[in-house]
Amino acid sequence: MVEQYRKALERSLLEIPAGKLEPGEDPAVTAERELEEETGYRAGQMKYITSFYTSPGFADEVIHLYYAEHLEKVENPLNGDDDEFVELFEVTLDEALQYIHDKRIYDAKTVFAVQFMELLGQKQ
Repeated sequence: MVEQYRKALERSLLEIPAGKLEPGEDPAVTAERELEEETGYRAGQMKYITSFYTSPGFADEVIHLYYAEHLEKVENPLNGDDDEFVELFEVTLDEALQYIHDKRIYDAKTVFAVQFMELLGQKQ
């Protein structure tokens, strides 16, 4: 996960890596690029989970959620956005669930992803 300051909230949150689609870009390519830019890791395999609207009452933003497996540290990772300052954190599922409770993880996409991982673990 990455910790990033969010001006609208005047605080930092722990979040899964994410970013905007470039015009005409496949969401899987975006997911791979953002993972590398924000974490310095590359996935051996990316699995599509689902897509969902963030706030359909007033916005048409769609989030595409992927599960990254077999992570490898990249020697010279892609550079992130100039105005983006993130700090990398390794978090266990139990820690992530506690961070949701503590509101350190508080954005919809990350809460959704953590709860998906919790459900996945219960089914195995």
